[in-house]
Amino acid sequence: MYTAAMNQPKDLLSIGTFASMTRLSIKALRLYDQLGILQPLHIDSQSGYRYYGVDQVPSARMIRNMRDMDMPLATIRRMLTVLPVSQAQAELLVRQHLEMRERQLEQIRWQARQFTKLLKPEASTMSLEVVVKDIPTQQIISITRRHTVDGLGKQEEQDIGALFSLANEQGAQTEGAPFGIYHGPVSETEDGPVETCVAIQGKIEVRDDIEARQLEGGKGASVTITGELCHYPELLAAYDAAADWIQKNGYEMVGSPREIWYTAPGPDAKWEIVWLFK
Repeated sequence: MYTAAMNQPKDLLSIGTFASMTRLSIKALRLYDQLGILQPLHIDSQSGYRYYGVDQVPSARMIRNMRDMDMPLATIRRMLTVLPVSQAQAELLVRQHLEMRERQLEQIRWQARQFTKLLKPEASTMSLEVVVKDIPTQQIISITRRHTVDGLGKQEEQDIGALFSLANEQGAQTEGAPFGIYHGPVSETEDGPVETCVAIQGKIEVRDDIEARQLEGGKGASVTITGELCHYPELLAAYDAAADWIQKNGYEMVGSPREIWYTAPGPDAKWEIVWLFK
């Protein structure tokens, strides 16, 4: 009768022994093999049994620690690539992961506060005022990207600069504050797309990833927010207020919501959420 022990290579560890030493499950080890994250040194051609080297134990334990930090497998793969080359780069990846998890935790805290408010509708809360505005049709130049909330503000700032530079180079007059059109949800995992826009007067010759088009106007439900309410995820309450007002008054939302940036983010920030309706 054939047994794995009869054919186990000398000085190698069976997958069961390796799993016990590293506190990684056999299921996880098989997955890491398939993904190229941690591959066995030898696979028996008859049984398919996996065998690992003793010198792989430290790497496996490091992978376990990264998974205990809830680090995505894609980040772990990148970590294992950069670690032999640059300890500083590996430490940077850990810090970036920690910052991302802290942002996620802050978002969960905010969502928990919002949920608690829903449980206590009688509690006094600050209401957001919805104002109906006539939004004119505009000629715009814009850049559309898919981007999660992580780093979105910096990307939008760069795109605004590129749009204003193009307008200045070609003598086109810009109108009003820059704004973003959110064509899909944006969060830690969802990436829009987001269209960063500047309204202009006059003809313009576009280039690279910049587009020019006419943006239709109409009646809009507007909510102005300031200060901390301009932070994500707090600003989502303004989107909800505009959508709720439209629905409660028997209208339908038209197109995607707009986020107008009168100032840069900060304690003195002033933004406006506008959602067209009919």
